[in-house]
Amino acid sequence: MRFQTSVGLVALLMICGCRGSDGPTLVRTTGTVLYNGKPLAGATVTMIGEKGLLSNGFTDRDGKFQMTTGGRPGVPIGIAKVGITKISGEPVVKSTKPPSPDDMRSMQEAADGTAKDLSPKSDIPLKYSDPQQSQLTASIDRNSGKNVFEFPLVD
Repeated sequence: MRFQTSVGLVALLMICGCRGSDGPTLVRTTGTVLYNGKPLAGATVTMIGEKGLLSNGFTDRDGKFQMTTGGRPGVPIGIAKVGITKISGEPVVKSTKPPSPDDMRSMQEAADGTAKDLSPKSDIPLKYSDPQQSQLTASIDRNSGKNVFEFPLVD
């Protein structure tokens, strides 16, 4: 009887230990994002769980990602809605001093009197960016070995 109690107590501690004291049970979740059949590097993968918890991951040069929730590795168990974004654009360089009138005139002449659009641009269709609208989902299983997803995005 004592042995069974000890085994039960150890199992309970292991389950609680996986959960952590400050949040839900998270399980390892990884995957790959492809765009038109090629790995999509530099994308942000967002998952919103059934209870509204937000998880994020970022793709590497091979399109692979690992998810985290609140800075902890993993995603809560259940169905998650998925959004994927990939923003491009040149970084805005800010000078420490304001441009002189001559600098401004030169910049205007170089731009042919038009302003350059510095707003961010999406490298993939916007339909994938909103987890509520993308129609992408992930079923997060207690067994982390099943939580490897591939998201093949197309135009």
